[in-house]
Amino acid sequence: MTDDDRSHSLRSRPPAEPLDDDDDEQNDDTHHKVFGLGISSAEGRQPAYGQGVVVSLLTAAAILILAIITVGSGVEGDPPVFRNTSPLFWVVSIVIMLLAAGGAQFAERTAANAAASVGQPANRTSMATAWTVPLVSVFAAIFLVATYHNQLMLLVGPLIAFIGTAGALLSRDLLDEVDEQSSRVASTIHTVIVHAVAFFAFSAVYLNKLESWISAPLIGGIALLLILETLERAGIEPPRRLLLAVIGAWVLIQSTLALNWWPTYGWTGGAVLLATFYITAGLLLVYAERGSVQRRDYAEFGIVGGAAILLLAVLS
Repeated sequence: MTDDDRSHSLRSRPPAEPLDDDDDEQNDDTHHKVFGLGISSAEGRQPAYGQGVVVSLLTAAAILILAIITVGSGVEGDPPVFRNTSPLFWVVSIVIMLLAAGGAQFAERTAANAAASVGQPANRTSMATAWTVPLVSVFAAIFLVATYHNQLMLLVGPLIAFIGTAGALLSRDLLDEVDEQSSRVASTIHTVIVHAVAFFAFSAVYLNKLESWISAPLIGGIALLLILETLERAGIEPPRRLLLAVIGAWVLIQSTLALNWWPTYGWTGGAVLLATFYITAGLLLVYAERGSVQRRDYAEFGIVGGAAILLLAVLS
C-alpha cells in the first residue's frame, strides 16, 4: 500500500473520539465473554476453564464405567444400593470421589491464578471449598447408579456428576466478577447448582431407607459441605463459616431422624430434606452477609420452604 493509499484510507474513516486504556479494556471485555455470562478477560483464563471441563468429563466417564458395571437385575435385598455392588466397587467409588474433589480444587486454583495474572485477584477467604459440590455430586451419582442399576443410569449418573462439577466451578469463577450483572448470574447459577446437587444427594440416601445411625450422619455431612459452599458468597472467615455450617448440618441431622419415622417412600423424602436445606442454608447465608436476620427473611424462607413441606406431606 502506497502513502497516498494510506492517506485516502485514513480520510475515509469516520472521526472517532480518543480512547484511553480503560476504554480499550472495556471493549475487550465486550468482545470476550464466556458462554455469554459476562466473564471479563476471558482469553487469559480459557486454559483454567478448560481444566474444569476436563475434570468434569473425566468424572462423568468414570461414573459411566461404574454404571455399566452395576447395570442388571442384581440380588434381591435391602438396601438396594448394595444389591449389584461389591466391596471393590465402593473402593473404586471412593477413589473416584477423591480424584474428582482434588481435580476440582486444582482447577479452581488454576482459575484463581489465571484471574490474578490478568489483574483480577479472587476476593475470597483462605478456606478452600471448590471441592465440596463436585464431591457431593459424584457421591449422589454413584449412590443413584448403585441404587437403580438400570440402563437409565447410564445417562443420568454421568450427567449429574458432570453438571455438578462443571456448574460449581463455573459459578464460583463468576462470583469473582465485580459488575452487578455477573454477580446476579453467579448467584443464580450457584444457588441452582447447590440445591440441585443437594436434592439428588439427599434423595439417594433416603431412597435406600438406611438405618438412622447411617443416614443421619450422611445427610449431615452432605449438608455441612454444601452449606460451606453456600457461604462462599458471604466471604466470612473460616472459623465462623465452619461454625454456621455445623449448625446447619445439625438441623438436617435432626430433620432426618424425624423423617425416618414418616411412612413415605421414593423421592418425597429427598424433597422434604431439600426444603429444610433451603430454609436453613438461606437463613444462615443472610445472617452471614448482614449480621442479622430480619422478619421478612424469616417470612421469605419460612413461607416458601414451609409451603413446600406441607404440599409434599399432603401429596405423599
